[in-house]
Amino acid sequence: MKYIIKKFNLFFFLIFLSPLICIHTLYSSEFSKSDAEICKLATSKTSSYGNVWVAVDGEYGKYVKEAFLRGLYCKTYLKATDKNICSMYINSSDRSNKFEILKWEREIKKRNIKCKKKITNSYESEFWKKNLNLEKKEEKFKITTDKEQPSLIIKFKTVKNKVGIIRGLVSDNLGIEKLLIDNESIFFDSHGKFEYSTFVPLSGLELSIIVIDKSGLETSKQVTFLRKNTNTETKLKFKKLNPLNNKKVSIKNNALALIVGIEGYKNTNGDALYADRDAVLFKDFASEKLGVPENKIRILLNDKATEQEILLSVKEWLRRSVMTNKSDVFVFFAGHGLASQDGKNMYLLPHDGSPRLLEKTAILRNELFKDIKQSNPRSVTVFLDTCYSGVTRNEEMLIAGRPIVIKVKKQTIPDNFILLSAASNEQISRPLEEAKHGMFSYFLMKGMEGFADTNNDNKITALELHEYVRENVIQQSSGLQTPELQGDGKTVLVQFN
Repeated sequence: MKYIIKKFNLFFFLIFLSPLICIHTLYSSEFSKSDAEICKLATSKTSSYGNVWVAVDGEYGKYVKEAFLRGLYCKTYLKATDKNICSMYINSSDRSNKFEILKWEREIKKRNIKCKKKITNSYESEFWKKNLNLEKKEEKFKITTDKEQPSLIIKFKTVKNKVGIIRGLVSDNLGIEKLLIDNESIFFDSHGKFEYSTFVPLSGLELSIIVIDKSGLETSKQVTFLRKNTNTETKLKFKKLNPLNNKKVSIKNNALALIVGIEGYKNTNGDALYADRDAVLFKDFASEKLGVPENKIRILLNDKATEQEILLSVKEWLRRSVMTNKSDVFVFFAGHGLASQDGKNMYLLPHDGSPRLLEKTAILRNELFKDIKQSNPRSVTVFLDTCYSGVTRNEEMLIAGRPIVIKVKKQTIPDNFILLSAASNEQISRPLEEAKHGMFSYFLMKGMEGFADTNNDNKITALELHEYVRENVIQQSSGLQTPELQGDGKTVLVQFN
């Protein structure tokens, strides 16, 4: 009899234990994992909110439920504001999926915030305790009979600043298991909305998008991104020259300036690009930076800059205007220069000069300096944006059949002269196309604005100005043009107040 009773008790014990064994087997995958593993499986990363819970009705939804049961928050929604959380909670309130509501209620409780809609549910509710097994049974039946493929709609697609962006919508009668873009699991909200962005190379990009529902049915689409190839060239930009910046100078009542700019010539088709623009602007720099009174500046442009007018300006106007040993004279010449065939003599070409008749129609540089010196000024500073190679600023030949480069012998200048020239004697004086000025002239005037005052003592010496111009011209010409300086480099040319 005792043996029968023992057998009977064992039978009922096994009956009692069997559901527990089944339940443990059913959830063993969740029970055996650590909190960190549960959090990793229950969340996904987004750029907007950081970590978010995966869909509860998806493949990994059981880990979300396990996280809730353990009281884990898994560092979710760290980037979301309180306003974001309340908004998502209120928008989910009318849905039948109570897990969705519970998710936001937990977050609200953790943050201790109040939303407009009163919280009515609790993750300790009867719903939570009863739903785990019932939900699985209902879903299992639906999954086995489902034949409806999930829906995948691309709502928006664009490429902006090398970034491809797509927005879309996924939906299914039973729920979405996962959304994959190029095999990467992508977050979608409770409405099925998703957004994805990625770098798009110039060659374009094709993405594979797959949405899988809970019964394993899937829908896929290919999305192609194309970038516009604008082929825009990178252009250098140079600031406009401005003689009226904040740095002022005092007027030198005895100073004079003769300015000559010749772009177009009567007897040669080779223009000196922007030479007249250089001269026009240098007139303002002469008054605003060199301190020359406006009524003591003479400017000759293009057809007004003939041999006769230039020589008369030196021999008559300059001589009559100079105060002996008191006047500082500034001469600026932008145009063509040429050297004799043997390289011994340098000439400045007036508007009506002929490259083939240099000795008869051009102005010999040494004689010009000699005539200026005879006026007995205190000092003479000459700026020559020209060269003597026989090649124009845009690299055209002034005399057909002449060698491109003539090596000119270096010449001395009078004692009280300072000469800043655009290039060495065998180089070409080039334009700065982006600024629409001669390269030498542009940096000469830019330096006079104050950029050449490297030691910030409110003075610009001839050497400081030369070094500023030389450094920039060499850089912008790729080493093909090297400005030169002759004379006393310590002489102060610009004195700011």
